[in-house]
Amino acid sequence: MEVESSLRFPLDGSMQIIFTGYYNGFGVEVRSVDEMNLLYNMGCFGKGTSSRSKPRESQNVPAVMRKRQFLKRMCWYKKYGDPKKSLESDIFLKDVNKLVAKILSDGEKHLKKDVIDLVSSEESGEEDNCDMFSLESYNKEDLVVIMPNSDSEDDDYFANLKPKCCVNKIKMQEKLMLSKQESFFLLYGLGCLQILNNDDNVLNIEQCWKTFQEDDKYFLEKYVVYHYFRSKGYVVKPGIKFGGDYLLYKEGPSVNHADFIVLIRYAGDEYDWISIFGHLRVASTTVKEVLMVEVISPNKEELQLPKDLREYGVREVLLSRNNPVAINDEIE
Repeated sequence: MEVESSLRFPLDGSMQIIFTGYYNGFGVEVRSVDEMNLLYNMGCFGKGTSSRSKPRESQNVPAVMRKRQFLKRMCWYKKYGDPKKSLESDIFLKDVNKLVAKILSDGEKHLKKDVIDLVSSEESGEEDNCDMFSLESYNKEDLVVIMPNSDSEDDDYFANLKPKCCVNKIKMQEKLMLSKQESFFLLYGLGCLQILNNDDNVLNIEQCWKTFQEDDKYFLEKYVVYHYFRSKGYVVKPGIKFGGDYLLYKEGPSVNHADFIVLIRYAGDEYDWISIFGHLRVASTTVKEVLMVEVISPNKEELQLPKDLREYGVREVLLSRNNPVAINDEIE
C-alpha cells in the first residue's frame, strides 16, 4: 500500500499505469502534467497544444512573446474575457484616453503601423517605474515579457532591444493532444488509456471505435496502418507537413528526422501520377523516402470490429525517384 500511495498515476489491479484522456470531437486531450510528460517520453505520443512537439514544462518563469502576439491576446481578452474574474488591468490597458492618444501619435509617426507601440524606446521612465511597481504583486507565471517586432530588415534589432514586462491575461493551458489513431492504439493496443466523453463517462473500446469511425470515414484504414508501423517499432506522427498521411521515425522527432513519408491508398482511389511525382520530389529534397501503403481487407464475410482487426493486412511499396543526370554520369 505504501508503494501505491507514493505513485502519482492511477493504477489498475495489475499495477499498470492507466492514463486519462478527454475526447473533444477532434482528438483526445491529456491534461495532467505528469501524465503528459510520461506519455510523450515513453513513445512520443501526442503533441503539446502550445508547443511544436514535446509539451512544455512549467518553469515558474514569465512567458516571452512578440508585441503583435501580446496585442492579439489582449484583443481576445477584450472580446471573450470575463471582467468579474479578470486580474487587475495592465498598465497598458488602464487609461483608454492615453492609449487612444498614443495610437494617433504612432499613426502620424509610422503611417504603416496601426497598433500601439508598447515597446518603443521613446517611452518615458515614469511608465517604467509604474510597471515595476504594479507587477510586484504578481507571480512570475502570471507575467509576460514582450519583445519588439522584427519586421524591418534595416534596423539593428538587438542594438535597441528594450523588452517590457506585463500581466499575461490570456494564459493557455498546455495539454497533450492525441490523434484518434494514437488514442485507440493506447486504448486497444496497449490498454493504458481510458477515454472520457464530454459527460465524463468512460468509453469502452467498442464505443470509441464507433465514435471515431463516425467522425472519420477513413479511420479504419488509418488505424490499421498506424498500428502496423507502430508494431514494427517506428514512431508514427502526422505527415500533413509533407503532404502525406504519416511520417515514420526510427527514434523520434527529438532525435532525428523522419525516414519515410507514408501515403495511404484508400479503396476506390485512382493513381494520380502527378501527385505521386510531387511527393517524390518533396521526399528527395528533404532526405526521405515515400512508402505507398494499401490496407488489405480479409475474406471473412462477417467481421466484428474492432475484434477482427487482426484479420487485416498491409501492403507497402517503396517508391524512388531516379536522377537521370547522376545515372548518365555513372555510365560515362
